[in-house]
Order: sequence, then structure tokens, then C-alpha cells
Amino acid sequence: MSLPHPSHFLAAGQSAEVFRLEQGLVLKLFHDGVEAGIVEREYALMQTVQATGLPVAHAVEQREVGGRRGIVYVEMDGPDLLAYLRRHPWRWRWALDQMAQLQWEIQAQRLPLLRSRKALLAEDIEGATLSDRVRAAAVERLDQLVEGDSLSHGDLHPANLIVTSQGLAVIDWSRAARAAPPADVVRSEMLMRFGPGQAGGWWEERVRDAATRHYVDRYCTLADMAPEALAAWRPLVALAWMRHRGPARDEAFAAYVEAALTTAGLPSLAD
Repeated sequence: MSLPHPSHFLAAGQSAEVFRLEQGLVLKLFHDGVEAGIVEREYALMQTVQATGLPVAHAVEQREVGGRRGIVYVEMDGPDLLAYLRRHPWRWRWALDQMAQLQWEIQAQRLPLLRSRKALLAEDIEGATLSDRVRAAAVERLDQLVEGDSLSHGDLHPANLIVTSQGLAVIDWSRAARAAPPADVVRSEMLMRFGPGQAGGWWEERVRDAATRHYVDRYCTLADMAPEALAAWRPLVALAWMRHRGPARDEAFAAYVEAALTTAGLPSLAD
């Protein structure tokens, strides 16, 4: 099968491009060099997640196109939450409350056979550019934390939420794993505050920070989660993210990491 026509292109990410197909379907076409096992794992993972009844894009089949591996999904009809908020900024409170609610519902699912988020974090901490002292202390602390078997999306932020006629739906489950809920919440916190796609204006930074505080506060109220639970995971998730994180608000992120390390009683990055 030949590659889709460029006019059918919808979006692109680090690992794949998305094209619109016929009959309400889309093709997530992985880039050359992405291992077949990664594609197969995502497809198998989606079968598991779909069975929970959560609002997700259903994976229909695997398909090879132009020598590249892909997964065919049912198209979600609607804008992503970030685009929606650009057009309806007065609905920010509703949007963030719905995001917190959906994340809580995701984590209510128990999937003990999924891969371990702790193992993934440990691998990224080992591969990040850190001093031996910080790395060793972080890995030791990570080993002490209890993981559990809650479903974790691993990349939940407004651009991965679709506003449909039935409410919010979640896309891009490629980073999903079993995890302690606070690990997923602080990952979302970091993506919302320090993730890519920022214009760099001071007003945007303030909006992102305020929106993130509202989302985290709302989630903690729903889940009855204490701030100490987030503080335990925050430095470890941050150090792991440093392995792959792109540039965005670097000074603010560095200050965030240092504060998280200090609160958790871990060594400074300067050590």
C-alpha cells in the first residue's frame, strides 16, 4: 500500500505522523526506525485500554504502508482541548476540571500486567545527564516508593485530550503503564508548565502556571491526595524527563527541579 496523499495529513509527533483515511478512520504511521515491537506493544496496549470502557480512540488494525508500520484508529471527532481553549478561553475552569476528573477515572482502572512506570523512570534516570551522586540517590529513593497497579497514561495534557460531543476523550497511549497515581499527576504538571509549544511570553507562563495549579488542586480534591504524595514523586519524574526533554522555560524548570529535590531531601543538581 502506498503512502497517504499529503493532503490527508493531520498531525505529527516524535514517533509518528497521522493521516485521515476513509470511513471515519485515521492512520498513525510510525517513522522509519521505530521498532516493530513498539508498534505491536501500542496496538496490544490499546486492546487492553479499550476493554476498560474509558473514552479512547479505538485501534482497528495494524497496517504496513510504504514500508512503514502503522495502526489504524477510529477518528475522534472534535478539536483537542488546547485548540478548544484557544477558541473558548472562558471555559478554562470546565476544561481543567474535566481533565482532572478523567485522569482520576483512568487511574481507577487496575491493570497489574502492564509494564512498570518505576522501571521506565529508573531507565530514564540512568540515561539522563546527572552526577553519579544525584543518580544513585534518585534510583535508591525510587526503589523505596510503592507503585501499585493503577493505569497511568504517562503523557496526559490538553493536546492529548479531544473534545467530543460526549465529553473529553484521550488519545496517544504510547507511554501508558501501571503506576502510582501521583507519578502521573506530576508528569502532567510538568508537561503543562514546561512542555513544548510555548511562545515564551511572560503572560503565557503565568497562564500555564495558574492553570496547572487549578488542575492539580482539583485532582487532589477528587482523589483525596495529600501534597506529600506528589512531593515524593516530583523530583524523580523530573529527573527522568531530563533525559528527553526539549528546551522550554529552562530556567524555571531548573528552579522547579531544585525545589523538588530539596523538599524530598535529595542532593542538588549542583552537587
